[in-house]
Amino acid sequence: MAMAVAQKFNHLLSSLWHVGQKPPQPEPVFTVDRAQVPPLFWKPYIYAGYRPLHQNWCFYFRTLFQRHNEAVNVWTHLLAALALLLRLIGLAASVDFREDPHALPLFFIVLASFTYLSFSAVAHLLQAKSEFWHYSFFFLDYVGVAVYQFGSALAHFYYAIEPSWHDKVQAIFLPTAAFLAWLSCAGSCYNKYSQKPGLLGRIFQEAPSALAYVLDISPVLHRIIVSPLPAEEDPAL
Repeated sequence: MAMAVAQKFNHLLSSLWHVGQKPPQPEPVFTVDRAQVPPLFWKPYIYAGYRPLHQNWCFYFRTLFQRHNEAVNVWTHLLAALALLLRLIGLAASVDFREDPHALPLFFIVLASFTYLSFSAVAHLLQAKSEFWHYSFFFLDYVGVAVYQFGSALAHFYYAIEPSWHDKVQAIFLPTAAFLAWLSCAGSCYNKYSQKPGLLGRIFQEAPSALAYVLDISPVLHRIIVSPLPAEEDPAL
């Protein structure tokens, strides 16, 4: 009799223990085939490794440490952003960015580079949430690219430009660089949203960026062209 009561009591405790516990949750599926995501997310020649849509945000942050079709894009930008951040912290220990006006262009180009890389890493990591967030994060990515374009123009204008050329273009160089950076961002966003195929779509995205690159690099090219013996006459080159 006592043995039967003990067995029933033990069975009751065991039942209560299992009731209090949550059932084990299945491990989430981190990647699916291309056929299981909308065509907006498709990449040429990539047929697997896509992340499923409409998961919670924690899921997409967890994919930082999973293999998927955007993993290389995320990590190449993220590691470069961290390296730049560490470099900026190291420079701040030896360069007075607040009081030295000659150091400000250096601060801006490093900050612009960090902005571009971090925005791009976030975009590639989180864009698979939904179609809305896909557009939103890649628009953010294009903003980062535009910031980097203008930061490059700013650094070249103050550090690389030849003095006589500086006097001729100082009134228009930076405003034009800002306009082309905006135009590059707007063209990329328009092409992304409209999904124009072929050459026309590439023109909307690439032509403003090409013009911005030509302007941004022009101080360096001009200085090289007008310096016949850079090793002797222009130590900066």
